[in-house]
Amino acid sequence: MAPRPRKVGSKDLPPNLYQKKDSRNGVTYYSYRDPVSGRVFGLGKDKARAIQEAAEANRAEFLQPTLTARLNSEPGRAPRLFGDWLDEYEKLYAERGLSEASVRNTRMRLKRLRARFGAMDIRDIGTIDVAGYLSEMAKEGKAQMSRAMRSLLRDVFMEAMAAGWTDKNPVEVTKAARVKIKRERLTLEMWRLIYAEAKQPWLKRAMELAVITGQRREDIAAMQFKDEQDGYLQVVQSKTGMRLRIKTSIGLDVLGLDLAAVIKSCRGRVLSRYLVHHQRTISRAKAGQPIMLDTLTSAFADARDRAAKKHSIDLGASPPTFHEMRSLAARLHEDEGRNPQRLLGHRSAKMTDLYRDSRGAEWIDVA
Repeated sequence: MAPRPRKVGSKDLPPNLYQKKDSRNGVTYYSYRDPVSGRVFGLGKDKARAIQEAAEANRAEFLQPTLTARLNSEPGRAPRLFGDWLDEYEKLYAERGLSEASVRNTRMRLKRLRARFGAMDIRDIGTIDVAGYLSEMAKEGKAQMSRAMRSLLRDVFMEAMAAGWTDKNPVEVTKAARVKIKRERLTLEMWRLIYAEAKQPWLKRAMELAVITGQRREDIAAMQFKDEQDGYLQVVQSKTGMRLRIKTSIGLDVLGLDLAAVIKSCRGRVLSRYLVHHQRTISRAKAGQPIMLDTLTSAFADARDRAAKKHSIDLGASPPTFHEMRSLAARLHEDEGRNPQRLLGHRSAKMTDLYRDSRGAEWIDVA
């Protein structure tokens, strides 16, 4: 069978070797297609190594062991594409009854796995393939993502083994990436400076709600006026499904704010179901619509960076994000004598302790 026609921009590649640029990270990956069976094998992003393996595969008698085993294993067997198994796994995962946020995040990660390994036979995916993939993410500064993907891949192969799709789990012997750097904590002083630089009224409201209620970004964006009932703000946390009723009289003396007043200030000339909403039409965002999570994140980061520049503040290697207001809320409410564990919706005090840790960002008074 003659080699497939070369694609534009890949004239320097040997026959049967193909390249594809990942639009998410701009990295080019290489894959080899067996001209006889049509099976595709991922070769990573090292161009020189991919060319070498493909050239030796084309010469047949000089195949490298790793590629040889994959090309010659069980001739004539029916392929079991990893992408097909991911379709089955997605159904199994949906049946676990987890939160919508967990299902949505897992679906996004499965999409990444399809792009990388989907065309490969699940029985041909080895530890070297998995380790290489996880290592690439870690080297790109995505250690936390690498750990999450390893955990997901391990579960994917465990389910595949149980279903008889494969008899091995190549993830077991891999090592999880080390997470070295933690985000800088947000101090009350820094919060005030960022608040002063917040240009959008909806960003100020979002910051007020975040520091008073201690809820996550997703839950802040989803809050609606109908959720205020009988003197309480009802919140069903998207990540955990925890159901909270936060009394609207709760507030922070240090900021001179209470939840009832903040909810009232969220109302304006524009009718909207959402507490945090656009107050005028901008581009595709119409007045009254809720704020998208990415918009909320970037607006907070912009105000933070302006505040830091204006006051000559070093934000460190990992500047505090919108999520850090959850930790700040835990510390401020504890200082005023409240139990932050119930407010944050944590099942264990140990988890709350992580949020209460200022990581050295605040001064300690010694009398």
